[in-house]
Amino acid sequence: MHVFKALLSLSMVLLIGSFLLAQEEGQPFLDQATDAKLNAKNFQDLEEVVKLAEQAIEKGLDDGGEEFAVQLITSTLYQRAEQLSNPLLSGRPPRQWVEMRKLALSDLERLTKFKDDFADAHLLIAKLHALPGGTRKNGIESASKALALYEDDEQKATALIARAALRADVELKLKDLTEAINVDKDNSAAVTARAAVYSQQGEFEKAAEDLRHVLELDGDDVIVMSALAEALAQQEEFDQALEVADKAIEKEPQSSAGYELRARIHLMNDEIEDGKKDLDKALEVNPKSEGALLLRANVALAEDRLEDASKDLDALQQINPGSPQQYLLRAGLLEQQQDYYRAAKLLEALLQFLPADNNMRIRIAMDYSMAEEFESAIKHVNFAIERDKENWNGYYSRADIYLSMGEHGKAVADYETAYKYNQTHDNLLNNWAWTLATSDKDEVRDGKKAVELALKACEVSEYKKPHILSTLAAAYAEDGDFENAKKWAAKAVEIGREDIQEHLELELKSYQEGKPWRENKAKEREDKPKVDRSKLKTI
Repeated sequence: MHVFKALLSLSMVLLIGSFLLAQEEGQPFLDQATDAKLNAKNFQDLEEVVKLAEQAIEKGLDDGGEEFAVQLITSTLYQRAEQLSNPLLSGRPPRQWVEMRKLALSDLERLTKFKDDFADAHLLIAKLHALPGGTRKNGIESASKALALYEDDEQKATALIARAALRADVELKLKDLTEAINVDKDNSAAVTARAAVYSQQGEFEKAAEDLRHVLELDGDDVIVMSALAEALAQQEEFDQALEVADKAIEKEPQSSAGYELRARIHLMNDEIEDGKKDLDKALEVNPKSEGALLLRANVALAEDRLEDASKDLDALQQINPGSPQQYLLRAGLLEQQQDYYRAAKLLEALLQFLPADNNMRIRIAMDYSMAEEFESAIKHVNFAIERDKENWNGYYSRADIYLSMGEHGKAVADYETAYKYNQTHDNLLNNWAWTLATSDKDEVRDGKKAVELALKACEVSEYKKPHILSTLAAAYAEDGDFENAKKWAAKAVEIGREDIQEHLELELKSYQEGKPWRENKAKEREDKPKVDRSKLKTI
């Protein structure tokens, strides 16, 4: 009996010993992981820390050791994710930001599998999903988890701000921001974000009230002062807006921001010369100010000073080659120079940033049409129509393209569809009437309908546009009323611009001879050589 007890005791000792030994097999790996963490210099070193700590858990650790290993893994993964994320959330993300976000989210997903109550990790996930191309649903879920886990009011407010940034619904966005302000009344980030939402919704009075509160909290922050001045200017409170801009300049006289701000206010108030002076001053202070260069190029384009606009855009190209705003303005410059093909190519490059922008698609289509690249034009406009089948502008634009192609029947069908959604657009009425009056295809022409539509176009435009008076004349001629045709053609000549004067006079002469006007742009192009664009570059 005593022998049996002795053997049993020995077995228990051996069993406990082997259990303890198994628990401690992971300790050397944990020691290595700890050393690796202390000596880590790059992302690869941090990954090695995680791998060693995971091996330690797999091999076996006591409770305290396993808890330490999990803490080591989660803190390391968070450190790496944070280092990857900081440049992405800085406002000027690097070119490889998409890949960096993917890596950061991967680390954070691994982290939360080990420790799902890591509030800061959920908050960082939410912020990463708020970037373009993120998943709104996942981001909102993560922000909500962080909100539930945080106990500190300031942290709760931060989670609410992050969730608001992901909201598509404006009411829910405002609700989150207002709750953040209620939780932490001195949180200037929440008040600033709510002011931005109010401004986007056109509620500039509420925006100004919030921005004044931010200035009370943070003092004279020039960025906030700029936003307040913009909100005041939008309410046409230009004197107050200029006072705020003057304070911004007084606070930072060696910064271009105040001068840019004051320039925008002057321009909004149609004080063009004062605006130009401030833009010149802004660029004197900071020749690399992207905002001032863009705005000054915009003004130059509006004033048809194409060479000046080009110089500013060239300067901007050197500073920030990938600026979408620069592409837009450069396209506008090329359009004014009638270089429509290059303009279309530039705008196509912007579609990667604005894939759902139908107006951009239609603009590209019209540029291609003007460049006589009709296949590309039709492709883009068809895409826009498919995305929004009730948008009159898509049908109207495609009708104009068909008109340029000589496809008059298709043009009339699209004008008619566009008219169902918009019956007061003067150029829609005009172009439809022109096609019915001047087509060289007998089956398309309809003089009476053309007169009816042209009269509506004249009423909408108050009989002040020469090209629409010209259409009315053509419609009367097609309907056999040459007296009215001559009357309105003569009026068009009287008020017409110099660049279309010769054409208007030819139309008048035709009616004086008792001949209706005929036009087919496709046939007019038949004898013209096709431009080889294969070697053209955009910028």
